[in-house]
Parts: sequence; C-alpha cells; structure tokens
Amino acid sequence: MHAPEVEHAFDTFSTADDSRLRQQALTDLVTQKALPKQADDPRFERGFQHWAVLVVAPATANTDRLLALAELVRMGQVVKKLQPRVTKVIEPVFAQELPPLSLLKEADERLNAARACALMQAPWLPAYLARAIAEEDTGEKARAEMVDALLRRVTSLTQALQLVSTAFADIRFETESPADSMAKRLVRSLAGFRAALLTSSLEAGDAAGKRLDEWVRGALSATGAPKEDKSRIDLTREVALTLHDLVRTRFSVSTEPETFAALKYCRAFFPTVSWPPELREAMELLVQNIAEAILMLGRQGVPNQGLLDQLELACGVKERARVVATQLADKHLELSEPIRDWLRRGRFVVQATATDTLQESLLQASDASLGMALIEARKLKAMDDTLQRVVSTLEIYDPAAATASQAYGQQVHATAAAIAQVAKRRGIDLLGAEGEEIDFAPKYFDPLSPVSGRRVVVRRPAIVRRSPQQQDAATDVVFKGLVE
Repeated sequence: MHAPEVEHAFDTFSTADDSRLRQQALTDLVTQKALPKQADDPRFERGFQHWAVLVVAPATANTDRLLALAELVRMGQVVKKLQPRVTKVIEPVFAQELPPLSLLKEADERLNAARACALMQAPWLPAYLARAIAEEDTGEKARAEMVDALLRRVTSLTQALQLVSTAFADIRFETESPADSMAKRLVRSLAGFRAALLTSSLEAGDAAGKRLDEWVRGALSATGAPKEDKSRIDLTREVALTLHDLVRTRFSVSTEPETFAALKYCRAFFPTVSWPPELREAMELLVQNIAEAILMLGRQGVPNQGLLDQLELACGVKERARVVATQLADKHLELSEPIRDWLRRGRFVVQATATDTLQESLLQASDASLGMALIEARKLKAMDDTLQRVVSTLEIYDPAAATASQAYGQQVHATAAAIAQVAKRRGIDLLGAEGEEIDFAPKYFDPLSPVSGRRVVVRRPAIVRRSPQQQDAATDVVFKGLVE
C-alpha cells in the first residue's frame, strides 16, 4: 500500500472531472516522489487518458485545452518514457491555431504549453510564438522557451525580429504609465532574445539591426518614450547589450552603420550631453565593437564614415570618439596612411587622382629628358677605354687613385644600365650615334647647315619611341637629332 497522501492523489488524478483538481493531484504525486517510480499504476494511466481526450475534444474550452496540452507535456517531463506518446497525442491539436497562451495564468503552465509548441511544426507557429513572446509578462522560463522555439522555425534573425515587432505593435497596457509598462516588457523580451543569440546558429539575415530598431520604435510608437528614468536606463542598457551580443555573434553586421539605429533612438531619451553614468559600462562594450569594425574595414583600405558616426554615438561625446579613433591610428601602424589620417581628422580627404590619359601625357612630357639622359650615358660609356688606360697607369704610380677610378667606372656603368632599363620600359631609344654617317631622314633629324647630298654626319642622336611589336623600327619621334 502507498502512503495515504499518495493514494488520495492517485485516486483524484484518476477520477476527478475538474481539470484543476487533476492538475493539483499530479503536483502532489510529484511532490510525494511517487513519480516516476509508480508511473505504472493504472490510475496514472486513466488520468493520462483524461487529458488526452480533453486536449482534442471539439467542445473543450480554450483554457482547458491549453491546460490539457501543458499537463500532458508536464507528464512527459516527469515520466520520460511517456514523451513519445505525448507527442503523438498532441499532434492533432496543431492542425489549427491554438488559443493565445496568455489565457493560462500560471507561468509554469505557459512554459509547458510553449514546450508543446516546440515539439511541433505548423505554418502558423512562428507568428503565434511571436505573439506569445509579446504577451508574456514575468515568466522568464516560458519566454525563453518561446524565443528558442521561434528561432528554430524561421530562416533568419531578421524574420524573427519582424514577427516580434508586428506582435508588439498590437500590445496595449491598461496601467497608469503604459510607456513604462511597455519598456519593462521590452527589457524582458530583449533579455530573452539576447540569451538565445549566444547559442543559436541562425544567420542574421538582411538588416537585422534595422529590424531591431523597428521593434523598439514600433512598440513605443503609441505610448511615447518611458517616463521613469529607471525605465529609460534599463531599456537603453538592454538595447546596447543586445547590439553587443548581435555584433559579436554575427560580426558581419558590425560593419553596417544601420545596425546601431536602435541606439540612436534611445539616445533621444536623455537630454544630457553624455550618457548617464549607469550606462557607461554597456556603452563601452559597443565602443569596442564599433572600433573593431572600423579597424577591420580600415585594414582593407575602406574608410566607413557611418561607423565613425556610430562610434561618436556610443562614446556619447565627440571628443571621446576622437580619442578612440586617434588611438586606433597610433596603435595600428599596418593601416595605410590615408586611413590613419582619416581616423585622426574624423573625415576622409579624397586625393584627386589623374586619369590614365593624363598620367600618360605627363610621362610623355618626361620622355625627351629621359632620351637626353640616355645620350649622356652613351657618351660616358664611350669613354670607358680611356678610363681603363688611366687606371692601368695609376696602378703603377698611385694605386689608391687607381682603386677610386675603377670604382667610379663601375658606378658609371651601373647608372648607364639603370637609365637604359627605364628607357626600355618607356620604349625610348636613340637613332644614330654621334659621328656616324647615315642617310639623311628629315623625319628624325634637323640639319645644322644646308645639306647638299644624301649622306650626313650625326652630331646628336634622335630620340625615338619604338613599338613593342617592332623593336627594330622607330615609329615615333620624341626629339629630333642634329646632323650636318
């Protein structure tokens, strides 16, 4: 025989027609530790069947149907072997949308009903769960279950935020201060989402930060800003912490300035120059997040002015933002100078760049000078034999001077080779050599005196540009040579 209390609880659970009495009997069985050890008692099975019939009966009242759903799930939580049966029994209930979970007055009942929703798939469930989140007051475990179930039934955080935003827009409070009541509801809901962000692998989606802003703005659109300082501070802190968790778990959104739009909305709550002291710790987290985003883009050579503006928003005052940005520039020497200058100035100075045509025109204007340098380099090389004879003589009479002269000759050769290499890259070459006798070509040479015959003597080579395809042909005259 069982203890009298256990016997009474089993009897009540088996025979009671009142749902609340049967619910209390199950609670007593759990409290007396009769379950799950004595779950094979036939009276327990009859109680289970009572709930199973009630949950699907067409005439069942909305509250009783939800309670039956919650109690069946609770029985599966207590007696694990019942879970497959519970899932099968409640599945037909989800063929159509359930009554609002807010009809259940106890948070534990809403928790178990939310667990039932988490077991099922139905096209109406995402919007239904979003509404349940918006209507949930102080049942934090129930809200967490709702958020988790919602995130497992959408394709992105953006979609989840849109659904919750729509649900919150329909919520109304019959209190002395609806704005403060809404702010408190937002704080609890944001905290629930924040916890889920850290464990969910759901992708962010498009403009998740903007959807978060729409959620907060839309919820307060009918009531206005919270009136109590505590409500304003608590809501702003939770928005900041949610943004922090969003960008550190989905860091791709950290480089989008609109991600922080909700923070800008909250800034209007405070007429002071800087954030209230109670918010500085949370804001410092965002300062670090935004600074990292600026640095990540800066390493790619991308100055994002919008992020710099968000840094100022998170810092609270422009001077603090300037200090943070300057420290980034001073610490990270790997950044390009334009990016570091942008961080220090707070604005990006666009350097005017020449077009390809203009750049080529500027280079062509220097080609004549390059050709002249090539002529002088050729003259120096022509004196190489003379220099070698001088070196040979100096080796006998002044070895130290011979060494210096030989080094000078090597330097001349290196300089001439460098000039020739640059000229080759530009296609610059010389036509004719000084003192060489050639046929007169008016295209390439100007005469120093009247020319009487076809043959002339070159006094200064012509500077020409050769085509890469026809290296042996001078196709363009850069600067005419002189002949006589």
